Amino acid sequence: MNSKTKRKHTNGFNEDRLMLISWAAPVLSQLVMLVIMIAQRQWLYVAMLAPGLISSALSLVSMALRSNQKQQHDEPVSTTYAKVVETARQNSHSPFAAMPHVCFERFYALDEDALPWRTITRTWLSSTSSCPIGVTEHGLFRTDLQRSGPHAMVAGTTGSGKSELLISWCLSLAMQYSPDDLHFVFLDFKGGSTFNALEHLPHTVGNVCDLDLFHAIRALNAIEQELVRREALVSAERVSRFDQLVRPPARLVVVIDEFHALRDRLPDYMQRLNRLASLGRSLGMHLIVCTQYPMGQVHADMKANISLSICLRVTDQMQSNELIGIRDAALIPPSIPGAAYCNDGQHTTPFLCSAVRDVNRLVRNIGTAARFHACKRPDPLFSEPLTQHATQSDLSIPSNQSWHRVPFALADDGVLVYTAILDVSQQNIAIIGAYGSGKTNLLLHCARWLYDTGCANIRFTRKTEHGMVTDDGKPLPSHKRTIWIVDDADEALNPFSSAPEANELREALVNPNITVIAAVEKPISALLDRCPTRVAFPCGERSNDLMLGIPGAILDGFAADDYTLPGRGVLMQQAKACPIQCVEFQGF
Repeated sequence: MNSKTKRKHTNGFNEDRLMLISWAAPVLSQLVMLVIMIAQRQWLYVAMLAPGLISSALSLVSMALRSNQKQQHDEPVSTTYAKVVETARQNSHSPFAAMPHVCFERFYALDEDALPWRTITRTWLSSTSSCPIGVTEHGLFRTDLQRSGPHAMVAGTTGSGKSELLISWCLSLAMQYSPDDLHFVFLDFKGGSTFNALEHLPHTVGNVCDLDLFHAIRALNAIEQELVRREALVSAERVSRFDQLVRPPARLVVVIDEFHALRDRLPDYMQRLNRLASLGRSLGMHLIVCTQYPMGQVHADMKANISLSICLRVTDQMQSNELIGIRDAALIPPSIPGAAYCNDGQHTTPFLCSAVRDVNRLVRNIGTAARFHACKRPDPLFSEPLTQHATQSDLSIPSNQSWHRVPFALADDGVLVYTAILDVSQQNIAIIGAYGSGKTNLLLHCARWLYDTGCANIRFTRKTEHGMVTDDGKPLPSHKRTIWIVDDADEALNPFSSAPEANELREALVNPNITVIAAVEKPISALLDRCPTRVAFPCGERSNDLMLGIPGAILDGFAADDYTLPGRGVLMQQAKACPIQCVEFQGF
């Protein structure tokens, strides 16, 4: 017994003696009282004291016996436990000591290939779905999301090699599947740049690599929409799996780094990922979830559908047991980054991850292979939120755009940003907003577009110091439709107005051959009743904005700065509403 153990044993013995004395004192006091009561023949008190004295005496005897057993067994137990821990640590080193450190490029001999893209094109033509991500004592270590998945969880503490594993795994998938067969969505919630290089893969349809919650929400909404779309495809063709479709969509792999941060910051969206986990197998959608804390961070419904688990070094044996069923991952030394255990539901295999030596070079060659195969770049699954400024060049306008469909803004449906259109062929349009909100800018942009097409009579009325002034523009044949654009129309639309334009404007609103585009500062029922299409610029006063017809859900998505941003409004047409950013008027 060494001095440290002896000192610990002596301290424990002294503590036991003090505990026995604390239990013996009340027994002695009760015994004295019992003797006094017997001497005074107080039999009622004797009857009350006897049960308590017996109970205390039995507790004292029991305490003494346990103390004696502890002294006999403390030393052997502590020594045995130390030996078990030391043996486990020694055994934990042995699987990785025999594994060579091999870079990822060596798996495909890319490090010696002058034109790696040719190897990649040949690999895409193979039928295997297993991907090499590391080495074992016996050779390559491969994973297969189709057979062992469809979902996977990766756990490991800081510095264990999680990021390198995710990059190698994703590039291995990109080596096995062409962009026509597999797409990626990357979500990184630690504010780092883990997936920045992978964003340029031809397989990538979305990447969130910062802490922008609005961007993350868009990504989760997009994933939900894609799941619903695939459900509809499977249902329409009356099949049970997506790969039974006549033209199945590409597999979608959603990779989430620092999953616990996503769960903490967006708990209300976890149900969507749980649904993806339960339905993903039949719809060709896969989850790779990475976290430092697997215990308590993953919902039971999601965990029940994750059959592939990879655990790198963790600091807690319970974390290792939770993920792979053994504690060995907690015994991996920090000197071996990339050492991991994989549990596929049947076997637990130790392996050593293989890092990619030059990520950018490999990504470039995968892009070259995609161009050689004539793979079409997939459409993004989601886009960034609306920008603060928009110009004509930001709009997507077809070459055969009809004259009456005026592109005027960027619109946001919560997932994608697209070009917003005002159809001036049939219905009147109301523009509502305070001074400086962007009403006049929008009217001038519409007038410029319509003037350039030359397919309608354009009238432009604006308020001046001398009253309302109208410019009838270039006269056109009478069969052409008339578009009357009116700025500051509040006074003309007043029911008690005696202005010359008032009666004419009221008649134009009900004339089927005239489209009125009128801008006002406040909602006027005479205008709104005749305008099924509206563009409203919210002011920030919720009650006033709701009176404009803007849904509360849209207002919830507005930041404080959006209310003071010129051109930031809401387009309401065909029973739908979406935020918009109007383009800046470029002049006539």
